[in-house]
Amino acid sequence: MTPDRDEAARFLIEHAHFDEDLPLWRAVARERGGAVLDLGCAAGRVTLPLLEDGHEVWAVDSDPAMLSEVAHAAAAMGARAEQKLCTVLADMTDFTLGTGVRLAIAAMNTLQVLLEPADQLACLECVKDHLDPGGEFWFDVALPDLAEVAGSLGLVRAEGHHRDDAGGRTLWHSAWFQDLDTVTGTAAFTHRVEEVADDGTVRQWHREHVVHLYTAPELTHLLARAGLKVLQTFGDFAGSELEPGAERQVYRCGVA
Repeated sequence: MTPDRDEAARFLIEHAHFDEDLPLWRAVARERGGAVLDLGCAAGRVTLPLLEDGHEVWAVDSDPAMLSEVAHAAAAMGARAEQKLCTVLADMTDFTLGTGVRLAIAAMNTLQVLLEPADQLACLECVKDHLDPGGEFWFDVALPDLAEVAGSLGLVRAEGHHRDDAGGRTLWHSAWFQDLDTVTGTAAFTHRVEEVADDGTVRQWHREHVVHLYTAPELTHLLARAGLKVLQTFGDFAGSELEPGAERQVYRCGVA
C-alpha cells in the first residue's frame, strides 16, 4: 500500500467509531430515490454504505488518495457497487457532475473546512445547481457555544475509544481547542488518537485542524443567499429539536 493509500485507510480506521449518522443518511437516500452526491466523501465512510444499499453515488473529494481508497473498497464489494460509484476529483466549491441528483449530503462537519464566506457561498451554490427538481440537500455541522470554547482553550476532552479488531488495537480519542477568533468563527483544534496494540505497544497520532464554527442564524442567512431554503432542522440525527445546548445542527434544505 502506498503512503497516500495508507493515510486514507487510516482515516477510515480512525473514524470507524462514528456511525450514529449513517441510519439517517441511509433512510433519507431510500426515501428520496435516485442518485446521491456525497460531498467531501473522504475515504467513503458514507459512500460505501449507500453503495451497499444499491444507490448510485457521486463521490466528490479533492484528495486523489481518498478517492482511490473509495474505488478500491467499492470494487471489493462487487461489480454492482463498483458500477454505481462515480468518483469526482474536485474542490467542493467548484465541481461539475454533468448530471443532477435527488439528494446531496455533506456529512460529519464537512462544510466546516470552508473558512471564507466566499467559499462557503460558492459551495452551497454549486450544490444547489446540481439538485434535480424536488431534490434536497442534507448536512450536519457542530452547534458551537463560542463563549464556552473561548473559555476552555487548551482543555483536553476525552472523546471515547473504539476497537479495531482487524488491526488488533484500541483507539482512544481526545481533542482540545488551541485558538478561536470570535469575530470570524474560525477555530484551531488538535485531535489526538492514542493507539494501544494488543501487545501493549502505544503510538500517538495528532491531526491539526482549522475549522469554521457556524451559528444557526449565520447558516440560515448563508443558505438563503445561495438560493436554498431550510425545510427542517434537527439537533441530532434522531430528529430532536434544534435548540440551545444541542451538540449538532442537522439541516434539510431544498431549492428556494
